[in-house]
Amino acid sequence: MKYIVFEAGSRAGFSAEMFFRAWMQNNPNANVSLVLADSDFTFTAVPSDFPILRKYATQAEAMVGKLGVRVFPGDELTRQRNEAVRVASSVDLCSKVHEWYYDKSSVNCFLQENIGDESFIKIPKTFHINDVCVKPNSLSAGSKEIMFFDNACVSERIRIAKEYVVDVLEPKHKEYRIFAREVKLRNGYDKYIRLLPDTHKLVAAVRQFIELINTKMMCTDFHLFHDIFHLQIAEDVDGQFYFIEASKRISGSSIVNLFKGFNPFDVLEGTEPAHYDVGYLDDVWFRFEDMISHLSTVI
Repeated sequence: MKYIVFEAGSRAGFSAEMFFRAWMQNNPNANVSLVLADSDFTFTAVPSDFPILRKYATQAEAMVGKLGVRVFPGDELTRQRNEAVRVASSVDLCSKVHEWYYDKSSVNCFLQENIGDESFIKIPKTFHINDVCVKPNSLSAGSKEIMFFDNACVSERIRIAKEYVVDVLEPKHKEYRIFAREVKLRNGYDKYIRLLPDTHKLVAAVRQFIELINTKMMCTDFHLFHDIFHLQIAEDVDGQFYFIEASKRISGSSIVNLFKGFNPFDVLEGTEPAHYDVGYLDDVWFRFEDMISHLSTVI
């Protein structure tokens, strides 16, 4: 089997590569290879050794749909923008997406209509309008400070106190393995990370949320919360959890979950998670860089 990671120069691409290296250590005889694809020629010029290959994005796109080739769920935009890749991925439940999964307004409204107030995780009130004009409600005159957005998700403001990223694997139907972490961001990436124990209230809330929506959508083609995916959750100043967004892929910094048994290749290949004697303490803050430095001593 050959797996293609599009946008492999991203942090999610880095995580995918590290997961693959760790998985191959535990499955050294597997006939599996990894193609790291990106539109940056410099990235493709970085040396790599088989079974890890680097290719320019268009070269990898030509491989999609062929026998023995799967798209790894690690890209943010390729399956969203490239119809050929999206269609070719539609036969693979682990990478299958629908266009509307990327429409935040549609997802929010869909979840609100189907689970409403039944979930411990609330859906922000979202308005059925995408082309908007935003202006101050007072202390403004004429066109001062007016902003226009052609394609926006307009929802209620949340007074965010904490931010979380939750990676989820479903190795067997309705068997959800939940890996939650609190994060502090810098330039859009996890800078500081606190892994949460399985007993944390967020883990229970996420499990209830997933089981609720998947039960209601059991006989439909809705597949956003199955196999390999992640959610972004916020907690407000009153301790209420809110759904921010979900994506049918690993999160960028998901590699920090490796020592807790998270590896998407176990789901893709049907193998058992590896066990490590080292790891990170739950409920303790770490820098992402420190975690990666420690990881490099094992992989």
